[in-house]
Amino acid sequence: MGWIMVLVFVLVLVAMLVGVLVQRNRCLRLEQALEEGRRREAAAAEREVIYGRLLPGKLLQLFQQGEPEKLRIGEEKSVRAAVLAYNIPGFERIVRQQSAEEIFDFVNKNLGLVVPCILYQEGEIDEYVDAGLSAFFLNAPERALRSAVSVCEALSQSGSREIYSIGLTYGDVMVGMVGHEKRFGTLTISETTGLADFLQELAVRYRARILITGSLKQQIPDFDKSYNSRYLGDIFLKSSRLTEELYDVYDGDEPVDKNGKRKTRLIFQEGVELFQHKKFQDARLHFIEVLKVNRMDGAAKEYLYLCNRYIANKDSGEDKPTYLDVY
Repeated sequence: MGWIMVLVFVLVLVAMLVGVLVQRNRCLRLEQALEEGRRREAAAAEREVIYGRLLPGKLLQLFQQGEPEKLRIGEEKSVRAAVLAYNIPGFERIVRQQSAEEIFDFVNKNLGLVVPCILYQEGEIDEYVDAGLSAFFLNAPERALRSAVSVCEALSQSGSREIYSIGLTYGDVMVGMVGHEKRFGTLTISETTGLADFLQELAVRYRARILITGSLKQQIPDFDKSYNSRYLGDIFLKSSRLTEELYDVYDGDEPVDKNGKRKTRLIFQEGVELFQHKKFQDARLHFIEVLKVNRMDGAAKEYLYLCNRYIANKDSGEDKPTYLDVY
């Protein structure tokens, strides 16, 4: 009987050891599965971060794609958005005067100040151009203007002496995927984006840092109470045969320019109104008064040139265009 009890004890002990080993294997497999899940989540998160640096996050939402790799060439969407164009007009001069390393350093330092201002206001970078960029704001048009003012403040605080300008518009934008299946990207096409680029370039001539369209202004509640601006006049859009109001928002200007525009705002806008009614002689006198106070006012100089040209023709002016510029 003794050996039977020993055998039973051994069998029980073996069964216990087998149970422990089986349980241990289950725990190991569970740990491995959990670790594999964590690795997959980490890889997905890293991939999302990488894609987020290359593709606008709002773009994925626009195409209702949770996974960037599912995007395909030919997909396109039309949206209403505010578009911001920022650049440094003198970039070609900088390129000629500096080495490649210095240029890249300059561009990255500059964008290092600009990009955070746009991302903070939930803007999406569309593309980088020279030392600048274009971005769009899908849900809150006012965020585009806030972003523009923040850009001016950030650059001023950094001590930057470069001349820069910003154009802001609002309207329909077509966003699509273009290229080849092995290398493709996004493209935005519309009069809205082109007009933003045009205003960015135009701003330098008028000594303005931020130019916006009337279409964007209408999207901003209490615009006149919240921002310092002046109505510059109208620009003619050749493609649509329509005119668009143009505003100079000078909240981001240097103090000397801001004070000059504030002091002459009323007489300047009276001059614009007279010009639009083709009273060129009276308008001319208004813009001369503006320049006496603010001799660097580029928009007043442009209007004075137009008034002088129209007056020199000595006709009724009935066939003269009263818009400030043409796009």
